[in-house]
Amino acid sequence: MVSETTGRTEWKKSSRPSGVESLLTTKDLAYALGVSESSIKRWADEGVLRAARTVGGHRRVPLAEAIRFVRDRRLALAHAEVLGLSDVAALRAEPMPANDSEALRELLLAGDEGRARGLLQSLFLSGTSVASILDGPVREALREIGELWHHDPAGIALEHRATDVCAQALHRLRSFLPENPDAPMAVGGSLEGDPYFLGSLAAATLLASEGYCVANLGASTPVASLEEAARRLSARLIWVNISSPPEPARVPALVAGLARAVAPMGVQVTVGGSGLDADALPRLPNLHAGRSMAELAAFVRGLASAGSAAGGVTS
Repeated sequence: MVSETTGRTEWKKSSRPSGVESLLTTKDLAYALGVSESSIKRWADEGVLRAARTVGGHRRVPLAEAIRFVRDRRLALAHAEVLGLSDVAALRAEPMPANDSEALRELLLAGDEGRARGLLQSLFLSGTSVASILDGPVREALREIGELWHHDPAGIALEHRATDVCAQALHRLRSFLPENPDAPMAVGGSLEGDPYFLGSLAAATLLASEGYCVANLGASTPVASLEEAARRLSARLIWVNISSPPEPARVPALVAGLARAVAPMGVQVTVGGSGLDADALPRLPNLHAGRSMAELAAFVRGLASAGSAAGGVTS
């Protein structure tokens, strides 16, 4: 995140969209879960539910912590709207196909933005990994909608609207994730001239779910900007999304140049996206390619394990 102060630009870490995190009373959380308030207090006292204390000694639970608790324990929500999850509550209004990809596609085509967002949020709350949500329902639904323009004059409009709804849902998912200002930093975006932003947003969401602070520079980002952001933010990882670059033949040289430039800083570069030809990339120690969000998740977990084994900082 960039903020202007006293006439100069400061670069600061940011893990998710800005905003003050909501704090829940034990009574509100108990109502949301359909349990007794004494149960909430007991869980807090046992340390399985993190709660802060007000000056008056009352317990308050951060929304992200409440979401984590619900997800880890696979708890049903009696009143999802209390947690600001009105989209999840609306999801129960009508029956949907059992197949999540099919359900999401139908909701996106119907323009049912709230229930589409609710479906992705519900999957997350039920314990489905962010990688599985992105590789499964999101990818499959958007792939099918993206083919409509071949025979449907409304296809492009439907695709753009569906992309916007999915972007809203991913921003919302990021707000569920706990923030750790001491976590390793990752920056990324799509290459200059590549107008697609959702792939980079998806990578940012995945990395945030894996414990990174993330700075998503979005679509059409020059390689020099990625390098500069990594330097200023002391990033340990750069992701590059390749969806529709204007000159595909130049992509291997561009990302290889980036990897070589940031190698002295100890930065890893990972590249992915629907427009990537992974076989064309040169082999460099700090340049990695992935074909799915699951592969990206596995890669960063490998980095964390290697960092832990070496006794150093996770990178």
